[in-house]
Amino acid sequence: LISLLDGLTNWYIRRSRRRFWDSSMSEDKKQAYDTLYYTRVTILKLFAPVAPIISEELYRNLTGESSVHLTAWPEVPESFANPELLRNVELVQDVITLARSIREKQRIKNRQPLRAMQVAVNDSAQVEVIRAFSQIIQEELNIKSLELLDNVDQVAKVVTKPCFPVIGQKYPTRKGDIIKAVKTGAFRLEGEKAILTLNGAEEAFDADVILIEYTAKEGMHIASGKGIVLSLDLTIDEALQREGLARDIVRNVQDARKQADLNITDHIVLEVTGALPEGWEDYITGETLASLGMVTTVLKTIDMPDEGLSIRMGKA
Repeated sequence: LISLLDGLTNWYIRRSRRRFWDSSMSEDKKQAYDTLYYTRVTILKLFAPVAPIISEELYRNLTGESSVHLTAWPEVPESFANPELLRNVELVQDVITLARSIREKQRIKNRQPLRAMQVAVNDSAQVEVIRAFSQIIQEELNIKSLELLDNVDQVAKVVTKPCFPVIGQKYPTRKGDIIKAVKTGAFRLEGEKAILTLNGAEEAFDADVILIEYTAKEGMHIASGKGIVLSLDLTIDEALQREGLARDIVRNVQDARKQADLNITDHIVLEVTGALPEGWEDYITGETLASLGMVTTVLKTIDMPDEGLSIRMGKA
């Protein structure tokens, strides 16, 4: 349930923001709201046995019905199941998590756009999934381009070693032969299996008997896991700096909107002291439902001294 709730709030709702913001009640906006409503009601029914009081309060507010505890246990139609889509999204999220780990390690926040990312995966089917979801990956990671590589050697040096704990646990009687084969390179990987040449004959073992390590080439920053290896270009030029500042301003204004208890559809006015990043004025006002002008009644003041900016926010 916690995983489901996390997926709803930190993936579906965030990815659907622009659908909710549509000025008219389009079919796409209606579907976005219908899906959100159905999912929230169903989640509350599932939570009711373990969180009876808060589930009751939220369910009544959401549906207008008398009690969540008087409803039938939810039965999700089989037609709703899409295991292939779930696997694909899990792969996409794995790519995003790995790339964010590089940002965190190098202390580069996600609002700072980056120029490029390169990705290599073991499975050709995964390549097609990443290609199909490339726009979402770029949006989530705030990168300008994504390149799919045929060979991980283009971004990293590959080092293979025997995985001694796994070998000892799974194949104690073959330990010496397996270690020797891995150290001498007498093997190849095929999916979940490692094909080792022992005494002139090939034998199949679990792939985790081989520990694979990736070392970044000079000037590159890489992360790897679950058969994925990726590299981020962390070079930030002046244009990227301006865009990063624009995104910082949007984030600060959005936080101020929340603190002022504004509705998501409320329009605001921003009175700016200092210079907004050149070429990003329309982006800032569009993302925050704002116009630039004089503020008569100040709801919040946003100070960004490092950037020489002070922004007063008022209702339109």
